[in-house]
Amino acid sequence: MFNSIAVIADAFHTLSYSLTSIAVLIGFYYSYRPSDKEHPFGHGRAELIASIVIGVMLGYVGYSFAVESYNKLINRQSFIYSLTLVIILIISTVVKEGLALWAFRLGKKIGSRSIEADAWHHRSDAIATALLAIAFLIGWRYWWIDSVLGLVVSAIIIVTAVDIVLKTSSELLGKAPTKEELYTITKIVSEISDKIKNVHHIHIHRYGDHTEVTLHIDLPGEISLSEAHRIATEVEQKIREELGYEATVHTEPVKEKEVLENHKD
Repeated sequence: MFNSIAVIADAFHTLSYSLTSIAVLIGFYYSYRPSDKEHPFGHGRAELIASIVIGVMLGYVGYSFAVESYNKLINRQSFIYSLTLVIILIISTVVKEGLALWAFRLGKKIGSRSIEADAWHHRSDAIATALLAIAFLIGWRYWWIDSVLGLVVSAIIIVTAVDIVLKTSSELLGKAPTKEELYTITKIVSEISDKIKNVHHIHIHRYGDHTEVTLHIDLPGEISLSEAHRIATEVEQKIREELGYEATVHTEPVKEKEVLENHKD
């Protein structure tokens, strides 16, 4: 109606976040499906696959709007200013921020990182639309304002797309555990028994909301197999209770001299 490429780009920006919300829904749907022979660890990574597809599509949309905004700029095409347009953008900002607050509360209530991340998407979308409304209200006298804002929003879309693809790809490839995660797991395991001399080779594998952990623990070589098995089982149960992770523990026999050398290293 107002010949505004910036507003159209912002609309597609909002649409992209709606699509990421759909990806979250798909992830939840598949995450609750039981594991099978082909997928023994469940279907939790379906959300990641959907996110990559959306990220690639979003990148193309951002590029298309950047080209259109540039062509509009060099052809000196302006938009039709109207107070109605600004009011609609303000209402849109309020609604988007309302969605963000609702998603934040829901994510914290059920402990979902993906929903909380989606809430940040809604908030960033609200901020972008608010800035658009302010820019139109202040700079409506300048013919180039719409084209420049179109380029800015296009850049935001492209950055968002790259961020989605890179973060999601990193999860699919398998991220190394953080220092905080290593410290937490080591602390939990070390407090179970004074016979555990060392914790190492900690690996974390995420499948959506399902997480698998593998780790090695050093135990005195003279203890019985049944005692080692009991300690390993306690470790697995404690990690499940404290973190909700499914753990697999490998026990290694060590002599007191080896323990001292390991700690020295």
